Amino acid sequence: MIRRPLAMVVLLLLAVPTTAWAVPKVALTAIDGDSESEVRDAVAEALDGDDLKLVGKKETNRAADKIGDLSALNEKNAKKLAKDLAADAIIVGSLDKDGATRVLKFKLYVNGKAKKGFSIKFKSASSAKFKEALRKKMVEKLDGASTSEAGAGEDEPKKPKKLAKGEDDEDPNAKKPKKGEKPPKKVEKPAEGDDEEAASAKKPAEGDDEEASAKKPAEGDDEEAPRKGGKKVAARGDDDDEPGITKRGGVVEKGRAANHAAVRLVVGGSVVVRRIVFNSNLPSDKAPRPFKPGPVGGLRVDAELYPVALASSNPILSGIGFAFEFDRTAKMTLGTTAEPDVKISADQFHYSAGPRLRIVGKSATSPSVTLGVDFGRSRFRPDRSGLMDPGSLDLPDTYYKFISPGLGFRIPIGGSVAFMANGGVLLISDAGQIVRGYSYGQAKVFGVDTQAGLDILFAKRFVVRLTGEFTQIGYQFQGDGGIQANSRDGDPGTRDVGGAADRLFGGALTFGFAY
Repeated sequence: MIRRPLAMVVLLLLAVPTTAWAVPKVALTAIDGDSESEVRDAVAEALDGDDLKLVGKKETNRAADKIGDLSALNEKNAKKLAKDLAADAIIVGSLDKDGATRVLKFKLYVNGKAKKGFSIKFKSASSAKFKEALRKKMVEKLDGASTSEAGAGEDEPKKPKKLAKGEDDEDPNAKKPKKGEKPPKKVEKPAEGDDEEAASAKKPAEGDDEEASAKKPAEGDDEEAPRKGGKKVAARGDDDDEPGITKRGGVVEKGRAANHAAVRLVVGGSVVVRRIVFNSNLPSDKAPRPFKPGPVGGLRVDAELYPVALASSNPILSGIGFAFEFDRTAKMTLGTTAEPDVKISADQFHYSAGPRLRIVGKSATSPSVTLGVDFGRSRFRPDRSGLMDPGSLDLPDTYYKFISPGLGFRIPIGGSVAFMANGGVLLISDAGQIVRGYSYGQAKVFGVDTQAGLDILFAKRFVVRLTGEFTQIGYQFQGDGGIQANSRDGDPGTRDVGGAADRLFGGALTFGFAY
């Protein structure tokens, strides 16, 4: 037979709902100012465990993208986000710097309601001490966040129906006053939830977590909970110009993710291998020889500017910008069997510039699509001044003038690496000497230009770009043709060369910054 005290304990344990032991399910959004997602990953590692269950990063990003700018998150949107993720709590963070120390501030929304957040200072996100302190504080703040399996993020139950005029909400069993006696004074009970408000005349109890204090919080102390509408009112003495603080509906950005960079400039080295081959029906001793020199090094400069993005986050206007590219071969030396002792230098370069329209999601991990039109020039010109006979070098000069509409993609891979690719057609209006009558003559000229590679971000603002490139320009000689196309065999009445292909294989390794 079970003794009475033990039986009572058993009955009490059975009476406690199972949800009392449920682990709160929380969603951690992208942290403002954490462009590499380094701190977010460290926070996620610290929180996910026996005390808190974390919603997946990709799932949270997808749901947050639908909400928009999280710096202006309010209770209504927090409730919607929690419902989409079936989460009990939403954690919104921002990262700032205080000298050599970093400050991580959290806003908390528990079951759709704003709750007082907190801040924590640290030097290394990978520190075990930092992770333990953060986990302990977050568990304390989210204690009791879990409701029921289906209740997370849902609307609160409706309030009781308002009593009709004249109806008495007093205790029906209360005694009525005798004739001539004054009725007892009615003591108004506070409505459900009113006991949470701090009366202006009451002094908050010692240690209360929700107290409204005029004192400045110490390191790790709670921050003031955001008001409805996402606006934050700065306490007396706070810096109104602090980055990342939402004021009057606007947001002062603390930093941009790499896919939203307003300025990007990289400089470095390049390498080019050029090939020019001809389509000829002549024997090898009379046909133009293919041009196949070795690889040559050069200088590469790439730049992008989105001026509106420097001051605004407007999704359309901030994507309007301008791009520029320049590449010049440092030194290129040619030779010819007709005059083997003469070294012939060559000038080779290309440049292009044009407008851009970048379309990208609001998340730091969103891919981007960029539309553009470039106007450019590309030259290859050997210096024949040292030759006894300029015709000893059987190779035409080219000077391309082109317009190139193109399309580009940038796809983030993890927090600091992104795959990028772009391509365009080359609408060539002039090709230079090669299409003159004294060379190969009039031709249809058309080209393509492609590029692919990796952007590697480090130290938040610096980037290394590694790219590979391929360009091809094709010729179909037209009409009577030029001297080099029709008279190589001594018979100008027959076509000797029908076409040509000018190909460039290259790559570049550049270093710079993105802001």
